[in-house]
Amino acid sequence: MIGWPTRRRSRLLLGTLMVVAAGVGLVLIAYLTPLMSVRSTDIRESGSVPTDEILRAAAVPHGTPLLQVDTKAVAQRIATIPTVESVRVQRAYPSTLRITVTERVPTVIVKSGDEVHVLDRSGVSFLHYDKTQGVPPEVLKLPVLETPNPGPADPTTREAITAVAGLPDPLREQVIRVSARSPVDITFILTENRRVIWGDADRGADKARTLTYLLRREAKEYNVTSPEFPSYK
Repeated sequence: MIGWPTRRRSRLLLGTLMVVAAGVGLVLIAYLTPLMSVRSTDIRESGSVPTDEILRAAAVPHGTPLLQVDTKAVAQRIATIPTVESVRVQRAYPSTLRITVTERVPTVIVKSGDEVHVLDRSGVSFLHYDKTQGVPPEVLKLPVLETPNPGPADPTTREAITAVAGLPDPLREQVIRVSARSPVDITFILTENRRVIWGDADRGADKARTLTYLLRREAKEYNVTSPEFPSYK
């Protein structure tokens, strides 16, 4: 005769197996059927990147079960769009694919012969123009970076761009050119041919405040490498 403890264990085992089977069944339903499939795509923070371009790059047909969507592969495809800095792709149940896009921020330009290259805040060159065919006016308003080896792996480039990107808008709008011979030798050329010896990218906020005050004085050169002891002439 089967004892009560044995029967209880059997019932528990059967109950557990039924729960597991139900869970597996639900997963199979979600994976193999359109019950929880992509019916909408929520694109966030795309900015100037056209939604249609993001959807084409994502290449996820409506009706694809969410569990079958390889979110990493989708993100990698969208990241090939030149103006996209980073992408996050998430499943939002029951039927939405959520795509969050962070765009590259145009920070400086580099001129090379007839070519104009736009660099983002990391020093990545992501837009290219031929001066003989025309360059958008908003691009030409960006500061021109002059440095021996511009690029994201170059410490001088990174420091110079960090210095420019950290400027408050009223100051950044006055910067025409950025000359950087080393990470600690950054110089800005402002409108009216005014020269600012900046030094490195450290203490950018302090230097910006000091420069804002100094620019009230008429001069051709301002030195804010040490914001506590600035000079002008």
